[in-house]
Amino acid sequence: MTKTLDSVILRYAGFGLLFLALLVLLYLVRGALPVFLVGGLIAYALEPVLQKLEKRGRSRKSAVGFVFAISVLIGLIFLSTLAAAFQQGLALAANIPTYNRQAVQIVENNRKRLDNSKLPKAIKASINDAIDNGLTSAGKQVPELAPRIAAAGAAGVGTFLLNLFLLNLITVGLMLEAQSIRGRILMLIPAPYRRDMTELSQSINELLGRYVRGQLIVCGTYGALCTVAFEILSRVYNLQYPLVLGALAATLYILPYFGPFIIFTSAGLTAYFTSNQPIPCTVAALASCLILNLIVDYGVAPRVLGKGVGLHPLMVIFALLCGLQLAGPLGTVVAVPIFASLRVIAIYLFPQLAAPLVLESPQATSLDKPHDAVSEMTQRVAGAEAKAEAGV
Repeated sequence: MTKTLDSVILRYAGFGLLFLALLVLLYLVRGALPVFLVGGLIAYALEPVLQKLEKRGRSRKSAVGFVFAISVLIGLIFLSTLAAAFQQGLALAANIPTYNRQAVQIVENNRKRLDNSKLPKAIKASINDAIDNGLTSAGKQVPELAPRIAAAGAAGVGTFLLNLFLLNLITVGLMLEAQSIRGRILMLIPAPYRRDMTELSQSINELLGRYVRGQLIVCGTYGALCTVAFEILSRVYNLQYPLVLGALAATLYILPYFGPFIIFTSAGLTAYFTSNQPIPCTVAALASCLILNLIVDYGVAPRVLGKGVGLHPLMVIFALLCGLQLAGPLGTVVAVPIFASLRVIAIYLFPQLAAPLVLESPQATSLDKPHDAVSEMTQRVAGAEAKAEAGV
């Protein structure tokens, strides 16, 4: 007599197939996901604010309406600044051929110096070949680049406004339905594990919410400070496109290592090619970016992010390298919070990982007992486990 498959196995096999089908569906509609992901991120970051307003007696709809009104006011200010930055960006695209000619002239002047240098002929030849290839490629692509950027910018305005409208609609909907969504997800979890999952999700939510809000504040602060610095340089040295550079700084600051490098390079090149005093303006722009970066990194970020995500510096480096390997520069943005969430899960499952090791008494010497590194560490780990079990 053959045995039939257990109903539980069939049930979880069905769940697995449904999960795979969901992944395939998400892949097919991946073009529509970014606006939902951004809306979810904004709603997630604003959830603690809504909860505080609810504790003060407001209903969920009233709290969402209040937060949305404040967001609209901030958004209007942001849009006015963005419109000015967009106009500067179009002007930058129109002037690309002029800046290209300036760059070619600088390269030709340095080529003369290269020819008069004492470098070996083979090295000179290889450098000249690289310069010729670069100039040829620039000569073909730069004339077509400006019209393409202008056309893409004009076509992107409508798409941007549509996405902005959808983003607000999705964000408000997610804020209104956050509690229902959370309750429905909790109902899918078996009853014996709901308490553990609730506590674990609250810990992760607190960590991720603090990280998202902190990053938004830090990036916005850095972008605002850079915009002020570039505006001052525009008054002093006639630096062009300060709003474009400020928006670039606010957007790319979140990328570790890559972001500051791109910001510094863009600010330096723009200062050199657009100001009336290239060398002083370039030095001032790079110095401003560096000083503001240090101020935000060591003054603003520690206060806003608190103690961070609780990862050891070596683990942060490992997380960044993993994110870079798997998803490129954008992977470094989510690598640290993902590893921090995994750390929260690991500590919840194994509390002894967070318990401090018991240090030996300072009075103990090698004369009291033989020094054995293995037994010493074993005793410390045993003490940490005992503290974890006791709930210390």
